[in-house]
Formats: sequence, structure tokens, C-alpha cells
Amino acid sequence: METNHIEAFRTALAVQLGVSEQHISLFGKGRQGLYALLRALEIGEGDEVILPAFTCVVVPNAILYAGASPVYVDIEPCTFNASVKNIEAALTPRTKAIIVQNTFGLSPDFDPIIELAHQHGIFIIEDCAHGFGGQYKGQANGTLGDAAFFSTQWNKPFSTGLGGFVYAKSPHLAKAMREKELKLQAPSRLFEWSLRMQLLARKYLLRPALYWPLLKLYRKLSNWSIVSGSSESTELVSTEMPKNYLRAFGKNQAREGLRALSHFNELLAHRQKVAAFYDDLFRSLELPRPHVPSYASHGWLRYPFLVKDREKFLRKAEQERIPVGDWMRSPLHPVSSDWSQWKYRYGEYPTGEYLSAHVLNLLTDADITEKQLTRIADFLRKNIHELMPLPQALQGKPVQCTQLEEAGIG
Repeated sequence: METNHIEAFRTALAVQLGVSEQHISLFGKGRQGLYALLRALEIGEGDEVILPAFTCVVVPNAILYAGASPVYVDIEPCTFNASVKNIEAALTPRTKAIIVQNTFGLSPDFDPIIELAHQHGIFIIEDCAHGFGGQYKGQANGTLGDAAFFSTQWNKPFSTGLGGFVYAKSPHLAKAMREKELKLQAPSRLFEWSLRMQLLARKYLLRPALYWPLLKLYRKLSNWSIVSGSSESTELVSTEMPKNYLRAFGKNQAREGLRALSHFNELLAHRQKVAAFYDDLFRSLELPRPHVPSYASHGWLRYPFLVKDREKFLRKAEQERIPVGDWMRSPLHPVSSDWSQWKYRYGEYPTGEYLSAHVLNLLTDADITEKQLTRIADFLRKNIHELMPLPQALQGKPVQCTQLEEAGIG
């Protein structure tokens, strides 16, 4: 029965992406899929992997666990993703892979990066933790490069509680990844039971009005290892691989994934509708908006915007029960110090560091209703002086992705 659910989930993923289920491998978390992928590509000691200096710390962790070195590049303010120019400048004879990210569900311009990688014989790995459901030139995010890893954790495009998967394009790499999946240790009964309880609690308790108290409770319980959090505490303070890091995808995750995928297209349409509402609102307030290029159909996991004082703005949002996300709190979210152990040199990536000091994001989840959107709009209008207006953002500093052509700039 367990295998049936898992294989049905694999097939449902393949249908959604328009690929063969033989090319999909399942893991306990997306980051574990990345680690397994690096090992399957024989990337290790002495090799370099390029990634944006605006990511989650678990990504460089996986690179370091594999024995390779992360090489960071600054991001574009218009996509929150690395530019081909910055990537090319970071290439060395030791570069073996480039990780291309779909930050907040916003698609980067893939073609120039893929062309560069092909010229140098370098693997392209898509970080699709935020990108599932989006498209680039009509092709599903995650199917453009040589491989991609996805997250299906709590706040991702669709959730299985915890979990992730990998798509590998070549049959040889796909076979190697499936072999690695088969060697994973199955989740314990305690883990399965704990996750099931958390999924039920999320289903019946998580509402916009309860966003702040539940978020605080979840983070506290996660730090105490009482609930299954996205990251173990050791992953945020050390580059040493945690014990039992690798784990198989479980039956409860598969069941939840099948349920979520059965109405994913409706959820995606909802996210895009909510993002369009936010876009109209920010346009009316003459404030920067995320870039919507002709080449992409964004998945809109979150709608990013800039504020002058993040902590002050978050306090006000909590007081008025307005759900606001705090991704990405740092260039290696959520790490705020001791950067060197991740081989990150703070001060060398000004755009990512500036954005990570000022960015917040609005939710696009299924439970965001029209009434809630009205409350959010009223809150933003009332606190417009706290938002980062376009003229100030352009005064010699990197800016959030903006429709620059409409402002007559660039």
C-alpha cells in the first residue's frame, strides 16, 4: 500500500511536469535530493558549484557536505536571481555546476545561462524549491537544465509537510538517482505519526488570523525538536552533516502530495490572481513591483516588496494580524553571522545583501481571501511611509525588481 501511494505520487509529479516518472526520484527533503544529485554527478573535493548570494543556507550546506566549494555570485535586482554576467565572471576550471534559482517563484532568464553552461561543459541544476508550477517560455520550471531539485515542505508551492524530489533529464543520471533513492532509510513510525498530526493541525488551524501566533509557536517547537521543522538546528550553525541526514519519502507525505496535486492548478491560478491584485495595488501606490517578463509565467509563491525598517514593519503587521513573510532575512537565510564557515564573504555581494536587509513578502496561499486582501491593502496604504518608494530605492543602491521601462529608466 505504501509503495502504491508513493508510485502514484511520482506519476502525478511527472504528469504535472510533462516528463517520465522514471526521471523523478523522491527524498525526505529537497536539500537531500540536491546532495544526492551532486554525488551522482561525481561533484566533490576540489570542485566548485556556483549559486546565488541570496539563498537558503541548506543549499551551500549540501554542497559542502558533498566536499565541494560553494562559489557565490550577486543577484539581479529585477529577478532576485543570479545574472549570466555575474555567473560568467565566477567561472574557473574547477566549476562543475551552476545552481539556478526560482526565488519567490519568479523565473530567471534561463537561456543565456544554459548557453554559457553548454559552452563550458558545466551542469545546470535548477533550485526549484520555490518554482514548481511556473514556466519559462512555455516549459515547466525544473525541466530546463540537466536536473532540478524541488521542495514540498510546509510553505512551498504545494506541501507534503516535509519532502522533496529531483528531476534528472538524462536517462543515465535518472537511473543513478533512482538507485540512490532505493538505498534511503524509510522514515520511522514516530516520524510518520508526528508528521500526520502536524498536517492535520495545519489543515484545521492555519488561518490568516492565526498566522502570527502559530508561526511563533511552530518556530519555537521546531527549535526544541518537538515538531518536524524544515531545518534541524545544527544546519543553521554548522557545516557538519547532521546524523541521519538522508531519509526516504514516506507514505503520509505521498498521500498528502496526491491530495495537494489534485487541486494544484486551482491553487496556482489563485496565487496568480492574488499576485495580480498586489501588482495593481503597488502600481497604484507608485511603488516597485516584481518584474514580470514576457519569457516567464511566474508561480508566485510569495510577492516580494521592500521596506525601510523590517523589524518595525513586522511588529506593526503582527499587531494588526496581517500575514507577512520574512524571507530572505539574509543572503544565506536565516543565518545572520559567522558567514565564513559557509565560504561566504560578507560585503562582496551588495545587491543581495541590500535586498536581504529590506525585503519582505506577501502570502499568496489558498486561504488568502478577498476580504483578507482588502485588509492587507488597507494596511499597506496606511503604512505607505514604511515602504520603499521607487525614487529613494534608485538613489545609488540596488533596487527591488521594478518595471523600469514604465518609469523611463534603463
